[in-house]
Amino acid sequence: MNKRIAIGMISHETNVFSPISTPLQAWKDRVMFIGPEIIDKARGSKSAIGAFLEAAEDNDWEVIPTIVAAATPSAPTDAATYRYLKDQLLTPIMKSKPDAVLLAMHGAMKAEGVDDPEGDIAQAIKSVIGQRPLLLTMDLHGNITENMCRNCDGIFAYDTNPHVDSYERAQEAALCLQRIFSGEIDPVNAYQRKPMMPPTINMRTSEGPMVELHQLAREWEAKPGIINVSIFSGFPYADVPHAGLSIITTADRQYLKLAEQCSAAITNRAWEIKEQFLKQIPNAVQGLDQAASLMSSPVPGPVILADVADNPGGGGSGDTTELLRELLKRDIPESAAAIIWDPETVEQAIALGVGQTGTFNIGGKAEPAYGQPLVVKGKVRLLSDGRFIARGPVGRGMEWNMGKTAVIQVGQTKIVVSSLRIACNDADIFRSVGIDPAAAQVLLVKSRGHFRASFEPLAKHIIEIDEPGAANPNLHRYNYQNLVRPIWPLDQMS
Repeated sequence: MNKRIAIGMISHETNVFSPISTPLQAWKDRVMFIGPEIIDKARGSKSAIGAFLEAAEDNDWEVIPTIVAAATPSAPTDAATYRYLKDQLLTPIMKSKPDAVLLAMHGAMKAEGVDDPEGDIAQAIKSVIGQRPLLLTMDLHGNITENMCRNCDGIFAYDTNPHVDSYERAQEAALCLQRIFSGEIDPVNAYQRKPMMPPTINMRTSEGPMVELHQLAREWEAKPGIINVSIFSGFPYADVPHAGLSIITTADRQYLKLAEQCSAAITNRAWEIKEQFLKQIPNAVQGLDQAASLMSSPVPGPVILADVADNPGGGGSGDTTELLRELLKRDIPESAAAIIWDPETVEQAIALGVGQTGTFNIGGKAEPAYGQPLVVKGKVRLLSDGRFIARGPVGRGMEWNMGKTAVIQVGQTKIVVSSLRIACNDADIFRSVGIDPAAAQVLLVKSRGHFRASFEPLAKHIIEIDEPGAANPNLHRYNYQNLVRPIWPLDQMS
């Protein structure tokens, strides 16, 4: 008899300091597929769900689709929405009693009244399927708990930041399931953490401390019995007791002691090099001064200013104005900014029409404490439905949607303004509205790190900027309520 495999996804990176709420509509606006439409939408895609479907076809497994849902990072989702998402996932599993469950989760979700939704969901699934396998893929920014680890049979974190390997990690999870079915392995997880909560600014896997930690992980994975080593650097803006760095080693059960040694060794090394996660970055004035000095360089490409504290991909509103204000003040030729989330301004631009000039109040509407609206005179250069194919390493040929979008030119700067809130993680965002990013002198991008996969190959230089926002790398800016203290770097620890 063919194996029956339930698949699904509930993914949200929760930022309690975000001014943006997360009702059910926020999930529907981003991604929500239920039941059989999951197969129609995801088959052939280079996504985690696409990889699960490929594995099912290759192994002749019957697929039981549940729910695939994701919301742009923001504040905790409300209790009713969380119950709805959980019910959509659990009900098909309870009805079908599958032979296994494969899920693509995040790891840093928080809901009203639930600090650990991933652990809560895993526990609920295990209460239904018992000893049958549950395997999870997760974002390396996950805040992992013992409850998550106890209630699943394998965890596979992304190995890349920017995240360009969700498909590959899902393939790895599916291969693990195949080995479980064949009787080759009986996996178990070894969990270890330290009281450290690094800011996300220096978590890239191409440089900095994550390079060494991932190299150690690959060395341990070469040992007999070790299935996977996952480095979770954590997400500090969730403000949960378990926030921070942790290491999960999944191994064949007979190698549990070796797995425990692996998790302990890598966690200890992370603690030893923790100061490498910290990074000083310039403010808007300093950053634009640096950009001015770089523009005369013969090296081709734009100088990119990354508004890291207002990264929608980390819970930022996408509409803070301090960096944009300074950029407009400089009036730099061939400059552009993306994406400013401001549905009001988009509607005003639509009402005016292409080629018309008006006075706009841009940004600063979600949380004026992060920057007041900019009152500017601008010309509507382009209007768009905001849909385009993102062909960069993060987009991987998927359709993205900014919602109704306007390009407004203020002086010599073109501003991409959207009605849906998404991070500027692909250079095709600019191209989709007629702006050649490679020909620009300066680009402002609302993103923290994922933009690098697409923009680094064409950039002259990248400057990260320290200005107000819900995801600033200086964690001392925030009023934490739920952390277990002391914890580095908020507290002095040797």
